[in-house]
Amino acid sequence: MKRFKKHYSKVLITISIVSFLIAVLFLPFFNKIYPNIYVAGIYVGDKNKSEALNYLQEKYKFQEKLILNINGSKNEILTSEIVEDVDYKSSVERAYNFAKSGNLFKDFITRFNLIFKTTNLSPIVRVNESKLLETLLILSNSAGTKPVTPSVKKVGTGVVVNPGKDGVEIDMNKARLDIGNWLSFGKTEDILIELKEVKVALNQAEIKNYEFNAEKLVNKKIELKLDYESFVINDEDLISFLTPTGFSDDLIKIKILEISRKLNRSPQDSVFIVENEKVKEFTSSKDGITVDENLLLKLIKEMQPEINIPVAKISPKIKNEDVNNLGIKTLLGKGFSNFRGSIPNRIYNVNLAQSKFKGVLVPPNETVSFNEILGDVSAFTGYKSAYVIMDGKTVLGDGGGVCQVSTTLFRAVLSAGLPIVERRAHAYRVGYYEQGFGPGLDATVYSPTTDFKFKNDTEAYLLIQPTINLDNLSLEFEIYGTSDGRVATTSKPIITSSSAPAEDLYQDDPTMPAGHVKQIEHRAYGAKVVFDYKVTRNGEELINQKFVSNYRPWRAVYLRGTAL
Repeated sequence: MKRFKKHYSKVLITISIVSFLIAVLFLPFFNKIYPNIYVAGIYVGDKNKSEALNYLQEKYKFQEKLILNINGSKNEILTSEIVEDVDYKSSVERAYNFAKSGNLFKDFITRFNLIFKTTNLSPIVRVNESKLLETLLILSNSAGTKPVTPSVKKVGTGVVVNPGKDGVEIDMNKARLDIGNWLSFGKTEDILIELKEVKVALNQAEIKNYEFNAEKLVNKKIELKLDYESFVINDEDLISFLTPTGFSDDLIKIKILEISRKLNRSPQDSVFIVENEKVKEFTSSKDGITVDENLLLKLIKEMQPEINIPVAKISPKIKNEDVNNLGIKTLLGKGFSNFRGSIPNRIYNVNLAQSKFKGVLVPPNETVSFNEILGDVSAFTGYKSAYVIMDGKTVLGDGGGVCQVSTTLFRAVLSAGLPIVERRAHAYRVGYYEQGFGPGLDATVYSPTTDFKFKNDTEAYLLIQPTINLDNLSLEFEIYGTSDGRVATTSKPIITSSSAPAEDLYQDDPTMPAGHVKQIEHRAYGAKVVFDYKVTRNGEELINQKFVSNYRPWRAVYLRGTAL
């Protein structure tokens, strides 16, 4: 019994001591910062947050200048150039919560220790990291011997390696840490900046290995594709990504970022306004696109020659089927062409002609005539004089460039799997229509004798929507409607025969000064080009058509001035 009473007394004494300590350590500082806590050497203990904030703002000051001592050379920097601000409020909040984690045992130990030992916290100082780094780099270049990083580049058909050069530079990590401490604790003494030796120069074996790896990339290329967008990473780019230890992720990411900026887009909601049986305003719903940069990096490093750019897609809130009752729901097909190198008048005509097709609605079972939609092509309807093919010659005529539009629409119709009623190829191969494509995918028009026609054999309306880009000189046609499950396949055009053009022809022109020469016809090989066009639906063959294009050879013709 005595032993029990003695044990019971000890427990009571222990509980009493703990209760006393809790009462002393917790209750008096319920809304205050705990004693013996400093911020940058400034005492904020025993104060509530408001009192501590005012006191810290009044007392905490750092020097207007800090002095960086590099090998005995003193360099002054204005503190205001590298400090953005001091977050007094967050600094006080951190001091207030220092012994108030919510864990009773942990807080008890922390507060008990604070009875015997002070704690000095640093204020939260926001530093302009880019400005600080820029300053340190300038000082490093002047104080040390700047190291030269090894590099390699393509020269002619080979490569040349720069082996690099060892140097001495500021120890950036330590310098940033020392400057941070100086700012945080309001120090006044000079900051001793240490230099470190940087060894980057390659030895002979490393140079040979670097050269060997770079030479393997000569004449290699990677083509990145997304829809009609295409980006080529050539051998010079690939070699520039190379370091002595392999491809640099950082260097490749710079290229990927450049591509991402061109492709990334937000989701686009649909807009559909019909007026007088024509779509006055149409914006197709489009998924948002974000390039998966990490996966693209992996694919590039694997050196795949062709890469479909990986993207994440975000659906729009309003889709095509939400805004119309004509069945304009789905993108059925699209066609694309470039016309880089066109003269200004041709560019003007392409733009004018494509505008005639904007918002055209095609009822079910109707045959579309390109010439009917286009209307009269002449100076009276606004077209300018540009080169056209007429009677076996390339001459200036009203509306040169209209065939760029018919060719692009032809490609969209092929993509959509619609029946083609009438199509004729050009007399000879035209460079505009082979930019990014093979020959044989063109369609010429010349009213009233030559037309391009196709039929809407679906059960819903079709919407024809062209988009022109006058910055990169490209044209795109999109055809919208209701998908009935058909799948269109166009084989790659094959040149089955080829014929060389005749010798260049020079013609005297007395209207041009003697010695002047002007090319009026460009040399082009003749060719017979064939491709197959097939459309199926649920195993049933709807269309099986062979397109044959016979291009005549075309010789170059030059005018030679003879006037004195």
